[in-house]
Amino acid sequence: MKTFLTRIVKGVFGTAYKLLSALLPVQHNKVVIASYREDHLGDNFKDVYEKLKQDPSLRIVLLFRKMDKGLIGRAAYLLHLFSSLYHLATCRVLLLDDYYFPLYVVPKRKETVAIQLWHACGAFKKFGYSIVDKPFGPSSDYLKIVPVHSNYDYAVVSAPAAVPHFAEAFQMEQKQILPLGIPRTDYFYHQEHIRHVLDEFHQVYPELKHKKKLLYAPTFRGSGHHQEGDATPLDLLQLKSALNHKDYVVMLHLHPYMRNQARTEEDDFVLDLTDSYSLYDLMAISDGLITDYSSVIFEYSLLKRPMYFYCPDLEDYLKERDFYYPFESFVPGPISKDVPSLVHDIESDREADMKRIEAFSQTFITHQDGKSSERVADFISSFLTSGAD
Repeated sequence: MKTFLTRIVKGVFGTAYKLLSALLPVQHNKVVIASYREDHLGDNFKDVYEKLKQDPSLRIVLLFRKMDKGLIGRAAYLLHLFSSLYHLATCRVLLLDDYYFPLYVVPKRKETVAIQLWHACGAFKKFGYSIVDKPFGPSSDYLKIVPVHSNYDYAVVSAPAAVPHFAEAFQMEQKQILPLGIPRTDYFYHQEHIRHVLDEFHQVYPELKHKKKLLYAPTFRGSGHHQEGDATPLDLLQLKSALNHKDYVVMLHLHPYMRNQARTEEDDFVLDLTDSYSLYDLMAISDGLITDYSSVIFEYSLLKRPMYFYCPDLEDYLKERDFYYPFESFVPGPISKDVPSLVHDIESDREADMKRIEAFSQTFITHQDGKSSERVADFISSFLTSGAD
């Protein structure tokens, strides 16, 4: 039934797009920025948008809509996607940061340039065509109907080291994968803003000023919008008992697709700041990071602060998802599979890891100059100003 409905939707979208393309010209000053990850302009788009907006001749259209749960939520989301076809058919540049169904089921116009500004920095967990027929990847049968990640003209990555992996994941040629840098990493070069965030945080939470603040950012486990299992695999109550909680506080930040999960109860040790602060603000505030398989490790490496990898399900995750590199030699920090080991790592002097973090950062984030947004905006503008394909 699901396959039948997907074919119907694909046919309707394709027909509507063809009709719009036949009737309407491409607007060579039009940029569409689209995402279903969030309902607003996210970190990876924000600075690019601000730079493009400086040109008053451009028309910039924002298409943001998260899918709500239930039949009504799905129907409303589908209606939003269908209504977006007009903009997809008439834009010169389409800028994405994730999976985007409408693009995969239409015969994209040659005049339209689709640029994938993928939400994850670096190349860590396998995704896209690298995990076909794996539990959290697309199935071969689905790809016959919906060729995901098709119709991209370019993808932007953080470093040359990521190029072959993104080419594999998107089934693109390596020359189409551009290591221009990830725009949201520019955040770490806005020192005045970071000072303001720190001051504001300590005004709200003065009791935390002299505590060590650990950011806990677990990876999203699932496919589509749906989390599999617990949102927070780490037993935070056990961690509180094992650590001297008078010296530490854990700041929790969940992935956008995990925010509807049952949330952790807050106390003097755990603060769920998912809805209060951006992930990047919490990175700047924190003294260390606890994660498992999240790509946040790439951006966090710019801060040169310790990282702790809590991975009790590593063997299962390797079978279900896998990585582009051998996990245990790749990550720039200690790996633990139980809470006592994690506590030992946190309380140990990890100065030796700083050299690993520095080397990791240099390998996977080539442009450490705060100008990635500018490079991406200039690349987009080259199509809008020249009118060339």
